Amino acid sequence: MEKILIKNGLVVTKDSNNSILRNGIVYVEDNIIKLVDRADKVDLAKYEKGSRIVDASEKIVSPGFISLHNHLYSAVVRSIPFSGFDNSDFSFISWMERFWYPMLEDRVTREQMYIGSLANIIGNIRSGITTTTDTAEGSYALPGALNAVYQAALESGIRAILSFETTGRISRENQELGLQENLNFIKKMNPKKGRIKARIGVHTTFSCPTELLIQVRSEADKLGCGIMMHMADDRWHVYDSTRKYGKRPTRYLEEINFLGPDLLLFHCSYLNPLKDPEIFKAHEVKIAHNAESNAIFGFWPDMIPFIKEGVVVGLGTDGQTHSMFEIMRTAQMIHRIKYEDLELLPDSQLLNMATIEGAKALLMENEIGSLEPGKKADIILIKKKGAVPIFEANVENYIVSTCERSDVDTVIIDGKVILEKGEFLNLNEESVYQDCRKEAIKLWEKNDWPLP
Repeated sequence: MEKILIKNGLVVTKDSNNSILRNGIVYVEDNIIKLVDRADKVDLAKYEKGSRIVDASEKIVSPGFISLHNHLYSAVVRSIPFSGFDNSDFSFISWMERFWYPMLEDRVTREQMYIGSLANIIGNIRSGITTTTDTAEGSYALPGALNAVYQAALESGIRAILSFETTGRISRENQELGLQENLNFIKKMNPKKGRIKARIGVHTTFSCPTELLIQVRSEADKLGCGIMMHMADDRWHVYDSTRKYGKRPTRYLEEINFLGPDLLLFHCSYLNPLKDPEIFKAHEVKIAHNAESNAIFGFWPDMIPFIKEGVVVGLGTDGQTHSMFEIMRTAQMIHRIKYEDLELLPDSQLLNMATIEGAKALLMENEIGSLEPGKKADIILIKKKGAVPIFEANVENYIVSTCERSDVDTVIIDGKVILEKGEFLNLNEESVYQDCRKEAIKLWEKNDWPLP
């Protein structure tokens, strides 16, 4: 039985009391947290015996961050030598149809999905992300696309909820292949005990026919696996839904009985702020807010009506960035600018969204998201490098407003030390990046893009 004792840290638990413990300890047996307390309240020698000691002096001990939306393979399509904007007037849907689908998503291979995912996961872990969801894209990498992503998640040590992006945009045959990819993987993974699970992934309301969404809901109910889908990141979702069905996307999904507590919707940038929060709350739908990636594409999501209604809202990377610190700051800034209210989304609430609210969105709040006895040992240590003392009263502000991913010192996932003092223990980081560069060039060559 492996034992880990983390001591001498400032422990930010994110428990129901938001307890913050000076000179705190976290004691782990195997992959389970057994004790969280102040050192002066326990017999420390009892827990030190036979334990791997992790000295958290001058460090913050926090629950690992949870990313509710990712396209892990996208490391291989990041910083490409072509913008996709050319001379056409830009809109998100036209960019997707002229550029993203034909040049990237439809050309990615299983090999690129594997190495891109592994490279992206390395960046996620360096940012303190211990749990990620993934919606794998690559409709011409079927079957077997999910196995490629799974292999990367398995090797990396990250906790993951994986899915494939089922879509009806190509053909009925491809649509069926995508759904079957999800179902086969779910039946293989979810009965097992482990850190990698699966859900059914769906693209959008505008790319999936009604009969597919009805089938997805039926299969999810039978398997008890949950669903993940993009929702109204761009205004096109709303235009398309009202044109086809005479209803905005939320009302349309409610009418076909698609909504439910196991549904995680990504983005939700352009929903009806007067009516949709109440519908989301009634059906206990969860939201993955991707503040930074939305801002990159010029979207301005508004989570405040949903949060005020009591809808669970967590954070996601969307594959555009690794840094949960940047995402927390971006979420805070865009809402404060929108409402001209400097008290919106205080630091503690943002940190909740990156941890325990993310766990609730995945229906995993009894397993992860806070440092409490009985939960999985997903723990990060963050360096205290502030110009002022960091203690109970200002630690959450320090994490949200000041920290960078380079401040993440140690990452423990499922009771295993993955990153220690900034170094991966079982991954050759540079070798992964070298292999990813080679696969990126292969993709660039297919598109006749400039080569290094």
